Amino acid sequence: MSVSVLALFVATGCGLLSSSGPEGDAGDAVTAEPKAEAVTAEPEAGGAATAEARSDTTSIAVGDCIDDPGMTDVSDLPVLPCSEPHSFEAFASSQMPDGDYPGVAAANTAANDFCAREFSTFVGLEYDASVLEILVFYPVEETWTSAGNREILCFVAAENEAQVTGTLRDAGK
Repeated sequence: MSVSVLALFVATGCGLLSSSGPEGDAGDAVTAEPKAEAVTAEPEAGGAATAEARSDTTSIAVGDCIDDPGMTDVSDLPVLPCSEPHSFEAFASSQMPDGDYPGVAAANTAANDFCAREFSTFVGLEYDASVLEILVFYPVEETWTSAGNREILCFVAAENEAQVTGTLRDAGK
């Protein structure tokens, strides 16, 4: 699984990780596994949002869809119904364990591993066999310590982050 870190967004309290394609490895195996039960999306047809709104990463919930192909400012993301064209769909979330901040590498690895595991439940196909992509938000040290942010939030996207209308739940591709 090829992993590339796109950016860290300290102001919003999350890191951003994009995983695309089944080739390669996931990098160093640093263990900082989430301990909470996973939440996987079970939205009504069309997702959780009923009208377009703006949100930061701490307000996005499983089942929400967002549309920001450039993903340059995660403090002001367009959340919209999944029945409208969108780039990403939130499909799972978890909380990292309390304690000292594990570091960016460990948070990144924990988020990537968690989202890859939850992917097959949501899409209906193992991530390594899929053409779909994963985008992950994870906590950064500043908000870990100041705001208690422990959330990992997983998004699924079509290949090359193409626009999708509807959910990718059970897409099987």
